[in-house]
Amino acid sequence: MLHSTDRILYVGTEDGLYLAEPDGKEYKSRPFALQGKGVLRSPVQIDRDNPRRIYAATSRCGMQRSEDGGESWHEINNGILYKETWCVVQHAQSGELFVGTGPSSVFKSADCGDSWTDCEKLRDLPETIDWTFPRPPHVSHVKGLALCPDDPSVILGAIEEGWIVRSQDGGKSWQNIKAGVEFDAHSVAVMPDNPAVVIATSGQGVYKSTNGGDSFIESSNGLDCRYMAQLVCHPARPKVLFSAAAAVPPPFWRRPEGAAAAFFRSDDQGESWRRLSGGLPEHFKAAPRATAGDPEEADAFFVGMTDGTIWLSENGGESFRPIVGGLPSVFSIRVAHH
Repeated sequence: MLHSTDRILYVGTEDGLYLAEPDGKEYKSRPFALQGKGVLRSPVQIDRDNPRRIYAATSRCGMQRSEDGGESWHEINNGILYKETWCVVQHAQSGELFVGTGPSSVFKSADCGDSWTDCEKLRDLPETIDWTFPRPPHVSHVKGLALCPDDPSVILGAIEEGWIVRSQDGGKSWQNIKAGVEFDAHSVAVMPDNPAVVIATSGQGVYKSTNGGDSFIESSNGLDCRYMAQLVCHPARPKVLFSAAAAVPPPFWRRPEGAAAAFFRSDDQGESWRRLSGGLPEHFKAAPRATAGDPEEADAFFVGMTDGTIWLSENGGESFRPIVGGLPSVFSIRVAHH
């Protein structure tokens, strides 16, 4: 538990960003920034060169940047066409930023977000005619983006709903990958120990590619809930994956038994999964919207729920405890250290 006393959580909620800091066994949370700017569905991105610089993707006001550790923020949307931003990632080598939006588009920046280039060929894919979203106005979005650690020109995206997209030339051209993968894609991740292994989560379970995303096969063995949150993959233990899922999609979360959520761990990079139960209620009405790991602690795993609670395991998922409550619905978590 070496680092946990200096750990801070940036929590993206349905109303802006909250900060949660250790306070004895629990965490104390407070509204931090960006209230009124919509949902923060993607974990904030802490700049690779300057930890005081933070990027946030908001659902109403596009991309926002802070230069002072989150105390003050300003809009950085020069070149971004849509202010409904869903995800932001930064390449660890190149420092380039990529943002996914609704309607489904990707924008990239090489100058810390001062200006953005439209990866416009994504919208020219013939399959976009099939892309949709269940709620009116039925417009799809890029729910998740992943970058290849060794190759900054490879970008993968999860379209909700529209399968997986991939660019192998830094966003100049794109292909829509449908082979073996679910239409309702939620997230995509490139495994840190082997870039040929790409794992996608969806509304119907987990899908795995061993050929860099050319094709996928279902990889949901052991998952008795299939409406997935993101994957957590720790760089030091890349065979161990965590995720969480609801038994049913969002329209059914309002039923008396709720989402009937569960947390899962895989020890073989997604080939098989087991349900975790230590410290967890027998029946979870809330749904998991956010999962996170701690870059400095391979055994720490966080899950943020629609009821405004956050659960933490510090022993690889063997047992969990609630550490935060009373937040607006939680959509994303970024773990950092002072």
